[in-house]
Amino acid sequence: MDSASAAHAFLADTFDRLKPVVADAATPTALATAGAVVFATWIGTKLYRMFVPPQHLRKYPHASPIKIIRTLLQRKGYLEQRSILFEAMRDDALRLGVIKSREETPSIYLTWFIGRWQVVVVNPTDMKNLLTKHETFEKKRLDAGYLFKFLGNNIALAQTPEWKQQRKVVNPAFRRGWATSLFGTPARQLIKQLDTVAASGAIMDPADWMQRMTLDALTLSAFGTNFDSINNPNAPMVAIYNSIMSEVLDVSKLLNPFYKLNKDGKRARDLIDAFDKYIFDLIDAKTAEIAAKRAAGGAVSDSEDNDARDLLTLMIEAIQGSDFTREDLRANTITFFVAGHDTTANALSFALYLLGMHPEIQEKARQEVIDVVGDIERGTPAEDVPYPTSEQERLLTYLSCVIKEVMRLYPSVTLVPQRFTTAPVALSDGTSLPIGTLVSGDIYSMHHSKQVWGPDADDFKPDRFLSSVGPDGEIPMHPGASNFMWTPFGGGQRICLGQQFSLVEQRVVLSMLLLRYKWTVVGDENALKGNPGTLPGGLLHSAGLQVKLTRRDA
Repeated sequence: MDSASAAHAFLADTFDRLKPVVADAATPTALATAGAVVFATWIGTKLYRMFVPPQHLRKYPHASPIKIIRTLLQRKGYLEQRSILFEAMRDDALRLGVIKSREETPSIYLTWFIGRWQVVVVNPTDMKNLLTKHETFEKKRLDAGYLFKFLGNNIALAQTPEWKQQRKVVNPAFRRGWATSLFGTPARQLIKQLDTVAASGAIMDPADWMQRMTLDALTLSAFGTNFDSINNPNAPMVAIYNSIMSEVLDVSKLLNPFYKLNKDGKRARDLIDAFDKYIFDLIDAKTAEIAAKRAAGGAVSDSEDNDARDLLTLMIEAIQGSDFTREDLRANTITFFVAGHDTTANALSFALYLLGMHPEIQEKARQEVIDVVGDIERGTPAEDVPYPTSEQERLLTYLSCVIKEVMRLYPSVTLVPQRFTTAPVALSDGTSLPIGTLVSGDIYSMHHSKQVWGPDADDFKPDRFLSSVGPDGEIPMHPGASNFMWTPFGGGQRICLGQQFSLVEQRVVLSMLLLRYKWTVVGDENALKGNPGTLPGGLLHSAGLQVKLTRRDA
């Protein structure tokens, strides 16, 4: 009998025992006592179902809910928090005999979040099914705190029927080429600032600079306007956006049932309302501009520079004749903020960290860039630092291997967002999951699993991907190329919309930095030992990294 059935049986038995008490009750005290017992039983049943895994899943290891709650409330950095909870789960796996040593990673485990148990897969077979069978593993609406208010019901989060409608409008706008100038221009502004840092001998934290640079590239690509956060890091809209991201991804606050009623919740709501006004004003202005061009009989678009056109314009043009709403435009623009900015900034920060820790790999990547793009002359002004053309960017084979290995070791999205089963599902170990089971995938753990990647799974070795170079010289970046062992962008038809945008941006920015600087990691002992600091939250943000830059052309 599973936990729910046991709880119902226990409750029925309690009512049977209470019947004579209620029937013979002659005083209010007896009735109150009976009521208290019923209430306590009801509460006990709820707690039992909340904290004890269902019977058919108890063979899977897990950290206790109390351990999870206590760890989340401590607001430790993501990797530190994960280490604590994963080791607790490993203790249980050893107790159950699921693994034989701490070097092993369970291929399936359980985790607990806000009163629900979910199955977490850590192997390529189940990960592939989870990501590709989207009608069986349906997306669960993210409605914790103000996360849904901010993200909205966009193409990345919508359930299958609505997703099929939205993709007709959104996919063509997202899945196109991206002009390298969209990234080279803000990267030159970044280099201008970093030249000052390098000249002073100061230490830089990559996270702050990469967040600002990618935000500028994102707003240029999404709206055709630039936040210019590199030069104005405290601009109002930059501060609002960064504060929103900090709020909506803070899991410790989401555990608070009164979050929406307290001052933090009110602050988050006000910030989102202010950001929404900015986005809606952009949508309205862009819509009016396109309508005016149509009314004047002018060309709305120019196919020759389509790769350089902003996302919002393309989506507004695509919705003509559809039932796509102003709110849909806003929601899909917001998801591009997260998919195309935050995750890319994180990947670039960890790339600088790993290349700074491995100077021989940094130099190998630099030589490839010089061979493809050409070197820079002594004293080249920041505004003249070359960036690769679209054709050159595709020839950066080894740099692509570096990027792929960085995203293996430090995937920005560490867990597949929750799904629920819409039909009975059999896992790779033969376990049958009933309808309504919550399922996720642990990307970070699978990327570090020695059973999946071999004994060097934790090592930074870009060369491991050289064997997959295609006849065109490009490194395949889709999960099928690695048999779903590598899934930082997800997979299947619902793969991350910002994937190509992110990859092009990473190649452009890293190639420019490699031409301009050499760098090393300094300072923090943990980072120097291979344990970089990270922020709390659902995305993998580096924190406190210290990098020292030296100009190559000085």
